[in-house]
Amino acid sequence: MPRTMIRGKQQVLLNNLPNRTFDFERVAAIARVISIRGNQRNDLNVSILLRKISEEVRPWHEDYRPALRDDILQHSERFVLIDPTSVQSELFPKVLWCQNHACGRVFDYRYQEQLPTECPSCQGPLIQLRFVKIHRCGALHPLLPPSCPQCHTASNMALEKRESERIRGFRWVCRTCNQGVELHAGSCTECKWPVPTLQSMDIEVHRAGRVFYPHTTVLLNIPNRTYDGFFGLKEWPAIAAAKLFGFPETRGRALIDYASGLISSNSQPVGISGAQLADLLKRQSDGELTPEQIVMELRAIRERNEQKRSDSSSEELVQALIKRTGVSWPIWQGSGQEMVEALIPQETGNIRELEATAPSVQLARNLGISRIALISDFPIITATYGYSRADYLPNKCRLNPFPADQTNGGRFPIFVDQVQADALLISLDHNRVLSWLEQNNCIPDIPSGNSPDLARKAYFVELFNGIQFRETLHRDNREARMVFGLLHTLSHISVRQAALFCGLDRTSLSEHLFPRTLSFALYCNHRFGATIGALTALFEQSLVEWLTALRETRRCVYDPVCRDRAGSCHACTHLAETSCRFFNLNLSRSFLFGGHDEELGRIEVGYLDPSLP
Repeated sequence: MPRTMIRGKQQVLLNNLPNRTFDFERVAAIARVISIRGNQRNDLNVSILLRKISEEVRPWHEDYRPALRDDILQHSERFVLIDPTSVQSELFPKVLWCQNHACGRVFDYRYQEQLPTECPSCQGPLIQLRFVKIHRCGALHPLLPPSCPQCHTASNMALEKRESERIRGFRWVCRTCNQGVELHAGSCTECKWPVPTLQSMDIEVHRAGRVFYPHTTVLLNIPNRTYDGFFGLKEWPAIAAAKLFGFPETRGRALIDYASGLISSNSQPVGISGAQLADLLKRQSDGELTPEQIVMELRAIRERNEQKRSDSSSEELVQALIKRTGVSWPIWQGSGQEMVEALIPQETGNIRELEATAPSVQLARNLGISRIALISDFPIITATYGYSRADYLPNKCRLNPFPADQTNGGRFPIFVDQVQADALLISLDHNRVLSWLEQNNCIPDIPSGNSPDLARKAYFVELFNGIQFRETLHRDNREARMVFGLLHTLSHISVRQAALFCGLDRTSLSEHLFPRTLSFALYCNHRFGATIGALTALFEQSLVEWLTALRETRRCVYDPVCRDRAGSCHACTHLAETSCRFFNLNLSRSFLFGGHDEELGRIEVGYLDPSLP
């Protein structure tokens, strides 16, 4: 009989994804998700989402993500965005275990539809075996009894717990000859892993975390399809960066205007040249064009001229960006995605800045924070695009997409959920960050742009070029580790302290980092919290208390052990995996308060030190 179970979209995107097993509530059954049905989201910009995914999967060598290679992610027609509405599942594993301790036999019913409830040998109760075999390539197999080495059959093999609750203490025993066999998962038959010593599968409880790691990305205020024309411009990263850095040429102009041909280097309307007009008149006198065709030709010529002038304006903006900042064009191209994400909230106009006279303004400046803004009704897209098993770190596992959806033309599904929530946007003072680096014997190599302040801001864009934030940054990237570690650690303690003041659980808040712009956003990651205005209340009523509390995170309950080792642990800086997309890496209180960092050694001056200008 069909069974149903109610789950929210966020639960589906984390716990009920294709190829994941789960416990079916209210019945003693284990199931595996086959597919997810839902509505296509054709209103979202697929290209910008795939570009974001491409950045996140880049730490994996392409051999470890064969179906998510760069050349595949460049083709949006290979993917479909699905807003989940229902989940289809099947019983798995169809391996039953007799609960009579004197029997304990294990039976393989993989090829049967109807499963018995009583043991055919002793009539004891049968339950599904809760253990499965996994491999880092993504393989998932049921744990089956081996053949007895003496009787050469598996039909009478029992699984004995031997008074242990750990699988390593279990063993197989033949009920015919009493021959014992140690549990062994065997080698994976679905792949040839590059490292032979890692070819063996692992035995795990089906619900264990290692069995399934979902890989998700979050986009704040993802542009809709109306921005397709903008992203079709080769100069779009320069336009986004110029607007974000406040170039006067971009004032009063929206991103979408550049794609629609409304932007030019001057405000005069575009006409046609004398040569073009003479050519049209000649063609008319020769009888080649009718009056109606002339009108159409005039319109086409104006559009071409406008496009040429628009292209020229965009190209001039590229050159201005390079000259003023001193940062090369390839680096700006690589940072375009982040520039757009940081800029889009300003395009929507839903930002509330702190009033200049607010008591929290000076307090924020003392902490080296140059901006705190509230973004209202912020569209937050959670997109789950793949999974891994046994590990989640680059090149230690295979990153798999979800099975191609045959109901949507065989495209790879990406499951998305959108909520409207408030967000706090926090930016650091770039001059103070540079002073902090100098105080710690790091001399920043500022680009040689002809605008000193823009060059100092662009230094961070250049600093993070090619940096993979989902890996530990080592001492050979000292400045990158310090700046990213500072931003990441401050973001984490901001989340932890914000949860205390806005009345939400810490796991309900998430971070979103913009390292190249020294900014991060805090937002609520589930629907209930998004609707109660918790961060709005924090912004309006408790900002002073929240900022004051940031300094109180200097101590950890596990000091001095935590302070003298990593300066980061679950008690002081760590967040749940739903809140941090960087696996709690590159964190240390030493970046904020000074002290020991496990990679860099002694940090003499913390960023929150009052002596910094």
